[in-house]
Amino acid sequence: EREGRGLGTRGIQEAADYIAKAFAAAGLAPAGDKGGWQQAFPEGANVIGVLPGANPAFDGQAVIVSAHYDHLGPNHPGADDNASGVAALLELARTIASQGRPPRTLVFAAFSGEESGLLGSRWYAAHPTPVALTGIRANVNLDTVGRLGAGPVRIIGTGTATEWSPMFRGVGFSTGIAIQSIEGAAVYSQRAASRRDV
Repeated sequence: EREGRGLGTRGIQEAADYIAKAFAAAGLAPAGDKGGWQQAFPEGANVIGVLPGANPAFDGQAVIVSAHYDHLGPNHPGADDNASGVAALLELARTIASQGRPPRTLVFAAFSGEESGLLGSRWYAAHPTPVALTGIRANVNLDTVGRLGAGPVRIIGTGTATEWSPMFRGVGFSTGIAIQSIEGAAVYSQRAASRRDV
């Protein structure tokens, strides 16, 4: 029904509109272009919402929670990659916003153009909103989070900050959820490719 959510399709625009409505219903404020939800780039648009922080000590800082909502087309299973990431993004927005303002600003970003070379996230990095790039403390990206089954949760890119690995070890210990920490995305991509070849 969404034509695979490929760039330039009616389906991807419908998905963007759905995400914007869900952000609004969660209580986020729009943080796209001209006070709207969408941040346009030449090939598409990101959908950006913000939950302003309450602690003045963190003014000018934000943590980004992101997922991509585009996909490869109608002949590929897009429910997992990446409707599952967007579903988790929307649920986090609803849950966190229902608890009031967090200490630090949270930016919820649904990126487009990921399957075409990270177009939306690259555009966002060059045109960050509503916080400057220097104020972004972390980005937690949710991608292909469905179909976990009995396997561990794979946290990719934990080598980008010294805090990630011990933090996620603590999360695994306190929740009992098995977590696999992968320092770099390139290492994971090579391992994933070799598993597909077996």
